[in-house]
Amino acid sequence: MKILVANLGSTSFKYRLFDMADERQLARGGVERIGAPESNCFVEIDGRVVRRVAHVPDHAVAVRQCLEQLTDPRAGCLADASEVAAIGFKAVHGGRVSGVRRVNADVLDAMEEMRDVAPAHNPPYVAAMRLLSDKLPHIPLVAAFETGFHETVPDRLRYYPAPKEWGDVYQVKRWG
Repeated sequence: MKILVANLGSTSFKYRLFDMADERQLARGGVERIGAPESNCFVEIDGRVVRRVAHVPDHAVAVRQCLEQLTDPRAGCLADASEVAAIGFKAVHGGRVSGVRRVNADVLDAMEEMRDVAPAHNPPYVAAMRLLSDKLPHIPLVAAFETGFHETVPDRLRYYPAPKEWGDVYQVKRWG
């Protein structure tokens, strides 16, 4: 089983592809300075690193580039993207959605609702997840939300000294 793991920042996209049966990394890569005239791109497959500078205007292009690198007939490690069993994301903020969740319309809507709270991360994650859902609808997407850790914190530490309704209704509480 092959799992692709993605980590998006405001101007970066990093990924690793793992073969879970062999417990080894097949590839890693990324793009830095997304949106700049010159983005730094790299991919490492079987110890061979390829670096290049290219214009990568947004995260959707970075995701497409990742899939192209992994499936390149000359240097890639996948014959086809369908070899990937699942794609995992370290997601930042889902508000009412937390923990580890399979990405669906509700999860994407929850992330969209929190875009003003996590403006550097949520919009690119949502864009990447939507793109991958459209291009690879048979591959499940899974989001592991950073806020999941704080679900285990006792309420007396999680909520601010304000009316409890603020936390319950308006989500005014510690997230991370």
